[in-house]
Amino acid sequence: MKAIHTYFILSAVSLLIAACSGESTDNAQLEADISPIIPKVSSTVVDIRVVDNQHVKKGDTLLVLDDAAFRIAVQQSEVVLEQAMQNVKVASINSTSAGVSVSNVTASSGAVSANLASSEAAVESAKAQLSVAEKNYERYAQLLEQKSATQQQFDKVKADRVDAEARLQTAIGQRNAQLKQIDASKYQVENARSQFSGTQASVGLAELAVKKAQADLDAAKLQFSYCTILAPVDGVISKKNAQVGQVVSVVTPLMAIANDKQVWVVANFKETQLKKMHAGQEAEIEVDAYPDTIFTGTVQSLAQATGAKFSFLPADNATGNFVKVTQRVPVKIVIAENHSQKYPLRAGMSVYVKVKTN
Repeated sequence: MKAIHTYFILSAVSLLIAACSGESTDNAQLEADISPIIPKVSSTVVDIRVVDNQHVKKGDTLLVLDDAAFRIAVQQSEVVLEQAMQNVKVASINSTSAGVSVSNVTASSGAVSANLASSEAAVESAKAQLSVAEKNYERYAQLLEQKSATQQQFDKVKADRVDAEARLQTAIGQRNAQLKQIDASKYQVENARSQFSGTQASVGLAELAVKKAQADLDAAKLQFSYCTILAPVDGVISKKNAQVGQVVSVVTPLMAIANDKQVWVVANFKETQLKKMHAGQEAEIEVDAYPDTIFTGTVQSLAQATGAKFSFLPADNATGNFVKVTQRVPVKIVIAENHSQKYPLRAGMSVYVKVKTN
């Protein structure tokens, strides 16, 4: 009977030791996202709508900056955009007119070219008539010498030859004039086409000006919107140092918003404690502010570098002044349970953590 009692006692002790096995540290604290509120434009604070430790939601207005200069910039950009759009309309009208001119000049050039065939035919006809008149003139000259034709007949044939020569010269002159008209019409066509291309390029430039003016307007509206500073996340206002009338710049921190919903633990374990530690292990968390409450959590990840590596002046062991010091590695532990209003957790609170590594 005594042996049985001894067995149960040893089993209970073993279970107790197993249950208590793990790695623990008090070098740990609660962490949360803290979003800085920094203006994106330089201006003067005209209204502040929050106070320290006030809970805000994403999109709530925190403060308002003087927007007079930015409003004027928006109005000026709107005027420039309207002018650019009107320029596009004018350029389009000019382009359409130039296109119609090209069509008209081309049609006129075609008509002139068509008349050239008629002029060429008139020249050929005049040459044929002159050839006939010259042959008649030669025949009647011989007949006149032979007394077989009268002087009157010879004079008429002579006049016909002169008239045929004149008609040929007239036809040649008309043809040459027609050729000059064709050359002039070709020049007019090329000039009209060049003007049309120029108007098309003007339309393209006017459209680019519209795009630039629209981009400038969008930029001006964006700058204007920055005069109303909104909460980027849900949380609690902290470190508010803005005052009405204060001139702020783009590097002036005005306040911060601390996330009060998502809080986790960063525990700095010694490197000698990490042999059996890995993500997914359960952890017990004791917050100094609530000594009678134990929160549960889960190891989410282990840092890839020790905390010393992230210090402002990391140790350089290559200098020769080497003293071996056990390093600590940050371990992120996510709190599993949703803490109630009775136990609000705040970033920076000190905690004691024990990770069950068995």
